[in-house]
Amino acid sequence: MAMPFKYACFISYCHGQYELTKSFIEQLKLALKAELEPLLDEEVYIDEERLKPGYRYNEALAYAICQSVCMIVVYSPRYERHPYCGREFTGMEVLEEARQKLLGSGARGFIIPVIFRGEADLPARITQGRHYADFSQFTLAGTDMSRHPQYGVEIRKIAQVIFENYKAFGGADACTACETFTLPAEGALPPWRAVSRPKVAVFPGREA
Repeated sequence: MAMPFKYACFISYCHGQYELTKSFIEQLKLALKAELEPLLDEEVYIDEERLKPGYRYNEALAYAICQSVCMIVVYSPRYERHPYCGREFTGMEVLEEARQKLLGSGARGFIIPVIFRGEADLPARITQGRHYADFSQFTLAGTDMSRHPQYGVEIRKIAQVIFENYKAFGGADACTACETFTLPAEGALPPWRAVSRPKVAVFPGREA
């Protein structure tokens, strides 16, 4: 019997302690929930338990990612620096590849980047072959995200992509392996950016 998705999407983000980050994440979560409600019964998953005593990070997050239709990646430059973000992103890349094979040609991507900050220097892993939503002008002085003329439209587009991906599975089973799915180890994460080789000084008239 096919195991259904439990969550419409998983929000992957770099935790922050100040109001800008907290407000952005909270508004994004609420706006997505509101836009998805007419489309799906499945909820939005966001990790709010990570810092509590006894929290089993690896098991809980891996299971939630696997049981989510899509992953919303809230990108800022700090996202690249935190291993837990890299593990979540890489884990979803693995699932994305498996799901695209399951659905065959024409399958959509399952990772949806939302750019919070760092829009001028985005890594290829975020942008290559993916459409992303640019929320980089968000400020605490602005309109509530769900009522903002630009962001409201983008939220609706994201919800529609999640809904279309959900429908694409039909009777196909995407979650049977979720009980055993694990996130990659920190030491196995691929680099976010290609490492450029430094130029080597050479004698005049010689090639490097």
